[in-house]
Amino acid sequence: EIGAFASPLELPEGARVQYVDKYSAQDIEKPFNISGLTLADFGTDIASIVIPDIVDNGETLAKVGDYSQDFVVANHVLEHFEDPLKGFKNMLRVLKHGGILYLSLPEMRHSFDRTRTPTAFEHLLKDYEQNPTWSRGAAYREFAEIFASHGMDKGLFPRVHGSELETFIEQQAEALEKADFSIHFHAWTMDAMQEMFLKIKTHFNLSFETKLII
Repeated sequence: EIGAFASPLELPEGARVQYVDKYSAQDIEKPFNISGLTLADFGTDIASIVIPDIVDNGETLAKVGDYSQDFVVANHVLEHFEDPLKGFKNMLRVLKHGGILYLSLPEMRHSFDRTRTPTAFEHLLKDYEQNPTWSRGAAYREFAEIFASHGMDKGLFPRVHGSELETFIEQQAEALEKADFSIHFHAWTMDAMQEMFLKIKTHFNLSFETKLII
């Protein structure tokens, strides 16, 4: 399971799972210590965080062999990848033939992403082909607007307006990027998700079968 963090998927009895995260047990809190906030401010109890068995980048899964896994679980992970196409392809790479990928994504209209524009496949393809650094700054700037708004609504930040708000958002965007904060780099509606996976399959000529979408 990739990026279980504090919410690992409940698995059938007897299933053996290894947890993958890019942060070690010692570093797992660091990205959340930002702008004077801690994990508690994000509503997470550190005691509930799953300690990873494999410290690795979920996009590359470089430490996981080809065709080696019966299943891969990725709950609310793909939207955090700067290069989702690479991440998805590597999930398939490590699966045995007939293996199962259990994947979930937030429906942007029912999350804090609801004010954003759905990520187009062309954007994802450019991230994959040209390296996502071209869109990194804009993604942090867009997320910083949400981060600032929600922080003010919850009383975590003082409420400001006008030019002060713009300055505050810019400061948060810089702080988030410097901390390598795991933002939602991308967002999709249900229709956009289905379109994305269909285009991934046809563009890369991948042999996976979609069993269930809910």
